[in-house]
Amino acid sequence: MRLQAVNLNALVQEIAELYRLNEGQVQIQLHLEPNLPALSLDIHRLRQLLVNLTKNALEALEEHHVSPANVTISTQYLMDTKQALLSVRDNGPGIAPELLPRLFEPYVTSKHKGTGLGLAIVKKIVEEHGGHLSARNHEGGGAILSVKFPVNSA
Repeated sequence: MRLQAVNLNALVQEIAELYRLNEGQVQIQLHLEPNLPALSLDIHRLRQLLVNLTKNALEALEEHHVSPANVTISTQYLMDTKQALLSVRDNGPGIAPELLPRLFEPYVTSKHKGTGLGLAIVKKIVEEHGGHLSARNHEGGGAILSVKFPVNSA
């Protein structure tokens, strides 16, 4: 890993722009914390993490023909725990309850055209950075995947 100071918001904007035009006409919305401190991260691994999470959300919406379809990517600074929170939420059908406990294991997928490796890779990247990954279904529908990264003060 090659750690460097990373502006997570700028990276989120970069990845969102890559997927702004997509097959399923999914709207990508950003809610970014303006005062998010720089994080000590491997930018290439973080880019892969964001691509995997964004692609997963888009594929879930496209596969289930959700309309209107939305993906919301947000960042937040949790001052009390000195962590940066990154969340990717979609308004799809959510994660099957039987998959939730094993979601980050390799080869676990509900998609017809998936290997089940995307979220296992995300988990490894999060762990390499001393972070925490979680997934849950939102009461209003859809799934939320959240990553917490430690904020190391300089």
